[in-house]
Amino acid sequence: MVPRQSAGIDRYLDRVVETAGVYNLAGFVDDARALTALPARHDLWRRRTCGWLAGRVEAGFLGEEEANRIAWELAYGLARRTYRI
Repeated sequence: MVPRQSAGIDRYLDRVVETAGVYNLAGFVDDARALTALPARHDLWRRRTCGWLAGRVEAGFLGEEEANRIAWELAYGLARRTYRI
């Protein structure tokens, strides 16, 4: 069974990516109020987005190489470019 937070990330990606596309997202964004929870929340985001991408590879929507590139973008590249850091 998928934990509740994970199901929420999957639903988010299913709905938003369908309309906006992956490259219009900002990647993982969190606020500083939860500074001590950031590593765990970022880890959950990375794991669930990779799980979501693996489902797309398994369904034949993406190739493995493309999924790897998108995973890197969602975890690092998109946020870096969005916030110019």
